[in-house]
Amino acid sequence: MTDLPNFPWPWPDYEPPEEPVTGWVLYDDGSIGSISVTGGKLPVLGRPGRLITKEEYERLTAEMTAAHTARLEAAEAEAAARQAREYRDLTTAGVPDATARSLTGYTGTTAASSTGTA
Repeated sequence: MTDLPNFPWPWPDYEPPEEPVTGWVLYDDGSIGSISVTGGKLPVLGRPGRLITKEEYERLTAEMTAAHTARLEAAEAEAAARQAREYRDLTTAGVPDATARSLTGYTGTTAASSTGTA
């Protein structure tokens, strides 16, 4: 690029963009979100909800993440218990160990599963 002598910078009538404004929202359905806009003013919400503080948003995010993690852990525990139960039922019915494992996805120990404590 060529250096132009007396190049005007910034351009005449140039105004730098405004810093974005961020708002945090709790919607009536329980979901949360953040909105970042330029122009200095947050828009009217597109669905029912209210603006909240950043601290409240962060607290709600942490609570939702913890609840989600707990649901995942409970689902995994139930799946493991179901696999052990189905494996135990199949082996009790005389299905060979390898077949019962293949059908149920059970990977636990044979001794623990036969006692019902898997």
